[in-house]
Amino acid sequence: MRSRTGPAVRDPLVAELGEARRSLLQAADSLAPALWATQPSPAYSPVGWHLGHVAALQARWLLPGEPLKYGPRFDPGATVKGVRGRLPEPAELRAYLDDVLGRVCDGLSRGRLPGLLGLPETFLVHHLAQHEQQHVEHVRVAAALCEKRLHRMPPPLRVRSTARLEFAGGELEVGCADLARAYDNERPVHRVTLRPFWLDAAPVTAAEFGEFVKQGGYRERRFWSEDGWDWKVHSDAHGPIRFRDQNPDAPVTCVSWYEADTYARWRGARLPAEHELEVAAVPHSGVWEWTSSWFAPYPGFRAYPYEGYSVPWFHTHRVLRGGSWATSAGLLRPSLRNWYEPGFREIPSGFRCAGEL
Repeated sequence: MRSRTGPAVRDPLVAELGEARRSLLQAADSLAPALWATQPSPAYSPVGWHLGHVAALQARWLLPGEPLKYGPRFDPGATVKGVRGRLPEPAELRAYLDDVLGRVCDGLSRGRLPGLLGLPETFLVHHLAQHEQQHVEHVRVAAALCEKRLHRMPPPLRVRSTARLEFAGGELEVGCADLARAYDNERPVHRVTLRPFWLDAAPVTAAEFGEFVKQGGYRERRFWSEDGWDWKVHSDAHGPIRFRDQNPDAPVTCVSWYEADTYARWRGARLPAEHELEVAAVPHSGVWEWTSSWFAPYPGFRAYPYEGYSVPWFHTHRVLRGGSWATSAGLLRPSLRNWYEPGFREIPSGFRCAGEL
């Protein structure tokens, strides 16, 4: 489906795509091009694969009908992570990105705007720009993993998590009302009822988490859920990733949901529900924050732009909120949901505690 638009619509769309591309290339350039084909860990794709994937998906949606230059190579459903290091040279990847974006922007300048039935005419462009910004974060994290610095990234905190914020709760609106930009899992806007609650004023720091470690947190079965203890034993975890090298005054990072949940139990608290963090609108402080919530559809959920964007991850992943040092500013909205399996910790992940009033 195509529509024709005037300059007032086209020019901001071209600018948005251009800004996403500048962010992507800047993130990629933080790692030597000779390492773009290096897989930083089994859970991550090489930086160069992310670049090719961004171009391929942009071509698929915004240049409909054109054959993909590299076939299924950059399709995550068709190419497993272990073989994603078989890539074109860095210069060829840059040329691919430039060619696709140039033809997309040329089409927009001529008034051609691919769309999806039932969504605002600008949705696909916004979605692809946001998708690129998501991969900016993946590239930043992958580069940090390659250079073994992921655990050192969150900034020191001025506010300690021993301070407390209190909220009256009530019936409150959650979700994203911006149909042109919202991901399917942020829709529809709806109301939830929250009991009065408190939140830590800041995420738990590495020094605070260190007290849990010193007092036998990883040795005492009684602090852990059954699944959490099984994870700890299987993974042979004795602390967050490279914990001894973490800044004691920064949020603890590279921590799994199981570790966050266990610390909260040890402290006599709990993890916040995702909508508690959303309505509190706490600013991001360098780490994604684990919540107690499973990633699940909202009432009246409709999958778009395709079934596989959110649906495969429902009920098996936990929600994180807020954003990290690696998250693009254009994605930092209170309703944004991130999700990972509860045992995963190769991300800029942290948490704060919560409880009832």
